[in-house]
Amino acid sequence: MLLVTTPPSVAAQVGLSGTWKGYWTRAGDTMAVTLHVQRDSTTRKYTARFDSDRLRVNGIPFDEPQLRGCCDVTLVLRGDRTTATFTGKLRGDSLSGRFRDNGTEGEFAFSRANGSRPVFDERTITFANGGVTLAGSLLLPRGRAAVPAVVFLHGSGPEGRWASRFLATQLATHGIAALIYDKRGVGQSTGDWRQATPEDLARDAAAAVARLRQEPRIDGRRIGIHGHSQGGTLAPMAVAQSAGVAFVVGSAAAGLPMDSVEIFSILNAVYPEATSAQDSADARDYTAELVAVAYRGRLRPRLDSLALVLRNRPWFFAPPPPEDSYWAFSKLYAEYQPLEWWAKVRVPVLLIYGERDQRVPARESAARIAATVERNAPDVDVTVRILPAADHTFRLPPGPGGWPETAPDYVPSLLRWLADR
Repeated sequence: MLLVTTPPSVAAQVGLSGTWKGYWTRAGDTMAVTLHVQRDSTTRKYTARFDSDRLRVNGIPFDEPQLRGCCDVTLVLRGDRTTATFTGKLRGDSLSGRFRDNGTEGEFAFSRANGSRPVFDERTITFANGGVTLAGSLLLPRGRAAVPAVVFLHGSGPEGRWASRFLATQLATHGIAALIYDKRGVGQSTGDWRQATPEDLARDAAAAVARLRQEPRIDGRRIGIHGHSQGGTLAPMAVAQSAGVAFVVGSAAAGLPMDSVEIFSILNAVYPEATSAQDSADARDYTAELVAVAYRGRLRPRLDSLALVLRNRPWFFAPPPPEDSYWAFSKLYAEYQPLEWWAKVRVPVLLIYGERDQRVPARESAARIAATVERNAPDVDVTVRILPAADHTFRLPPGPGGWPETAPDYVPSLLRWLADR
């Protein structure tokens, strides 16, 4: 009787909460998505987030989830570059409609699903490196036995714990604890990543390892470090700063001097716009001069002169203004030599790259790092994986819907390597 006499609008609002499984479809390309909706009993407002294995994301929040009347649902997803708006109808255990994203349109359809309880627990923890307090999340597999664990290092820029959350959930689901944390000055962590030296960030990771050792269900003999991009490049320094790290994963880790890597990255960005051999040569000259000023302290007159001469070229980009953090960042990293730190590593190493990485020279970095470790520690286990056709983030060219595909062996090869060791 209560259900019969409940006003339809109230019943629908209650019905929007829960777990929904379904798909987004655009240009004939379909992507599986899980949607989680909750309603705050006090504010009576909804929160919504989504997971997608294809996008390698977990818990990405929507803005402004709304239910109007009995059935009209609106969800807004704000990204770094685009905003997608989803509008649809709630009909009992189904939710469907259309979305618009950056001038393109698609459809979505969800069905209510039983909310499965994760096989791991998650809680917030904090730890300190000197005067900096770092906040993160520990994903801990359920059970009684002591488990291995991985600390995730960040890539460049203002990365929060969300950046490694997908991989962390994969590990926790397979019995390996994961600690993900907000970089200095990001999220709930204090400090400022813009002013952090490589040693600062490596010591932050060492503090994370030390914090894990305080956890009764973490096996202190089986704590490793995973770093991607900048994190992978700094991973050997983090190992050297930590006591008893058991293994290290260098994901898209640079094995060349930092100025060489910067030139490689910039040229890959500008070459597609070069229209002639002379254009390409000028782009190389300009990029080399920019990096020499940024990383080696060369004075700016020639760079500014080149900028005036080349400013109308299709590939041209202006030097960052003098107050831009690029210059300070470059000076901080100019002296970092990754191979000097890889020479100190004495634990199993996994080096994993995308074959078409345009940020880091994959094969050369892998060869240099592997040779350095093997030369200084011949008995150390070094494994190299280069994923065909994959980019810096191990993604393949996007499908017709614009959504990227992940290299199929990326996550499985990481899980296999960890399980074997």
